[in-house]
Amino acid sequence: MLAAFTAHGLRTRRTPLVDPRLFTRPPFGAAALALLVLGASVFGTMFLLPLYFQTGRGLSAWEAGLLLAPQGLGAAAGSVLVNRTIDKVVPRTLVVAGIALILAGTVPFTWLGHGVPDVALAAALVVRGVGMAMIGAPVMNIVYSRIEPAHLPRASGALNLLNTVGGSVGTAALAVVLQDRLAARGPDVSGAFADTFWWVLGLCLLAAAGATRLPRTHVRKS
Repeated sequence: MLAAFTAHGLRTRRTPLVDPRLFTRPPFGAAALALLVLGASVFGTMFLLPLYFQTGRGLSAWEAGLLLAPQGLGAAAGSVLVNRTIDKVVPRTLVVAGIALILAGTVPFTWLGHGVPDVALAAALVVRGVGMAMIGAPVMNIVYSRIEPAHLPRASGALNLLNTVGGSVGTAALAVVLQDRLAARGPDVSGAFADTFWWVLGLCLLAAAGATRLPRTHVRKS
């Protein structure tokens, strides 16, 4: 199906939903990979955490929501940081730093089977939130500053679509992994979730590999 979709995008005379030719225009390909995989990591994590807090910790929906709130606070703080530094710091640096923070904030969740306290998980979510906010705007800045104006609408739509598709596919994949680990672990629910978060960590590493291919410098303005 992907091959047919690509062939259609290359041959059609109409405007394709995602133009495959965009991937040959640096840095669109690296940006698309980073957003696709990060979408899988971020949305997948937001699927896993409420389940863990309610089934692994026995919390109510209200209590689980309160534990998720720190990630939103971190995202707000990260947005302020990006707004103040995006014109002073190379966007690639912000993206790589953001992915590094998401990696750091994910590590504690791989130790859920060892009784990580709620305070540590809340702090990890703050770190993840800051990292998430440091990625989207800088990636778009990189793409918009290097893609020809005529291709900007297609590039913008494609990146947003790929981020959403990544989230959907990532959530489905992590649900399958979680189900497998629950079957293998039996009553050790926390251990099953910890195993699943190792996959989230792997997705973050893949996104980091894509981010390293982004341009290292600002575009020189004439």
